[in-house]
Amino acid sequence: MRTSVFQYPYEKVFLRTQGALSRFGMRIVNSDAMRGSITAETNFSLSKPGVKMDLVVEEIENHFTKVTVRGLHLRKWFFKKPKSIELNEAAFLEALSTII
Repeated sequence: MRTSVFQYPYEKVFLRTQGALSRFGMRIVNSDAMRGSITAETNFSLSKPGVKMDLVVEEIENHFTKVTVRGLHLRKWFFKKPKSIELNEAAFLEALSTII
């Protein structure tokens, strides 16, 4: 579970996070702005594994907003090499910080 803190209002971070997931080719399955939760997924293919990601967006104080990757699940074919989930979480949060 990885966390990043952004110095932007909650609404902006929540909407930009949804947009970032869409840009990464993920389909948003469930989104609730009141609870601050987003669930997105991709289907697996022969060239890349499927990914299911659960995010929590929380407002802290003074226009700071925290984004936490609560769950990341990789679905892969039996012949694919396993990838580190920790690296994928960090890569997503790093890419999100460049978008926001």
